[in-house]
Amino acid sequence: MPVIDTFNGALTLNQRVFTEMRDAPDGVRRGFLIILMVGLLVGAVQSASALINATDPERVVQEVMLNYRQSLEQQQAAANTPGQREVVRLLQESEDEIAQMVRDMITIPTALPRLVALVLQAIGQTVSTPLTYLSGMLLAVTFTHLAARQLGGQGGIRAMVAVGSLSVAPHALDALTFIPVLSFPLSVIAWGWGLIILISGTAVVHRLDSGKATLAVLLYPSLLIVLGILLSCVLGLLFVALATSV
Repeated sequence: MPVIDTFNGALTLNQRVFTEMRDAPDGVRRGFLIILMVGLLVGAVQSASALINATDPERVVQEVMLNYRQSLEQQQAAANTPGQREVVRLLQESEDEIAQMVRDMITIPTALPRLVALVLQAIGQTVSTPLTYLSGMLLAVTFTHLAARQLGGQGGIRAMVAVGSLSVAPHALDALTFIPVLSFPLSVIAWGWGLIILISGTAVVHRLDSGKATLAVLLYPSLLIVLGILLSCVLGLLFVALATSV
């Protein structure tokens, strides 16, 4: 089956595609080709967008300062003490100086001409994007495979990697996240769509029902989140205890 057909089948949750990828001797190679295709697409579009923006230094400054103001607004809303409000006020008064610092940083002379450096940076981002998707997929598949086997799954890691690679397909939407108004909703859609594909693929590979497949995908991430919350609480209590003792 051509890679583009496999890509389309993944997006439509075609069970026949999942089964074929599970059983295909070259399933891992085809899965990695999908990741490469999506990664290069996203990397190329985002790099081109960043390259266009970087050629206009003032536009870069405006974007940085927009993010700076949004961050200050969030801090201002969360400020509960006079000291915190004073810090926010000082940061707001320093806006012009910070904007000038950003301009100075952008115009610092480099060993290579600016345009050449920007092009090389864009190429590096394009090439590294597939590796980012690959590493994230392998991490998710490893945890999912371990949980699925503990829940009675029968699949092998090779088949799980092959089918799990299909979960990267919806991230082709990430190519459009350079549009500010679309960035967050498209990221959420791509993540949720990929999660559904991973759950469906896990059910096919390990021959589990949808409930167990969902549990297998979410088990270890949920545990990590809970452990992170508990660790944050413990560190917070220790900090309060130390502050009180001082």
